[in-house]
Amino acid sequence: MMFQSSPVTMLLLAITVFVSWSAFNRSELFEKLLHNPYRIKHNKEYYRILSHALIHADFLHLAFNMYALYAFGKFLEIYFRLHWGMTLGSLLFLLLYVIGATVATIPSIKKHADNYGYNSVGASGAVSAVLICYMVLNPTAQILLLFIPMPAFIAVFVFFIFEHLMSRSGKTNIAHDAHIWGALSGITFLFLFHPQALVNFISAVRNMIF
Repeated sequence: MMFQSSPVTMLLLAITVFVSWSAFNRSELFEKLLHNPYRIKHNKEYYRILSHALIHADFLHLAFNMYALYAFGKFLEIYFRLHWGMTLGSLLFLLLYVIGATVATIPSIKKHADNYGYNSVGASGAVSAVLICYMVLNPTAQILLLFIPMPAFIAVFVFFIFEHLMSRSGKTNIAHDAHIWGALSGITFLFLFHPQALVNFISAVRNMIF
């Protein structure tokens, strides 16, 4: 039933879990798929712009991203299918996910194109695009962000502030700038394909505040 209502979400989840699990035990596969800006620029291995989203650093990394994809992706795909029709809605959801994964690599490609030692993995950029779209479409929904319950419209601002501060601190091995760019791609996607959603978001925030 869930596959029928949100087929792309479930397919992305299944493929990512399978490839990530395979890469946990096969270092050559992990090496082949990871995001390496140097190899993208100098070896023209452009496939890495997307393939990195299929592998993860460890099981916890995989579990966190796949839980977020399942929790928010299934709603978003169903919403898209109801809004644009079954086939087009699922295709647009897939497009959002691919754009999120792609755009999330832009900061690292600009910063590390000549740094052979820089690598990154994970679907966090794509998942950030899905998450931000969910929150914009459901501004009054309660969401757990950073283990703190809050309305989604507040979570949107907390997300960007937190990711920006963590990116500037440089004290983690997490590509926080990829999260920011992935989320921005999600907002841009809604602006282009569903501008009324942003109008509704602003209206809902205004009504809740005033």
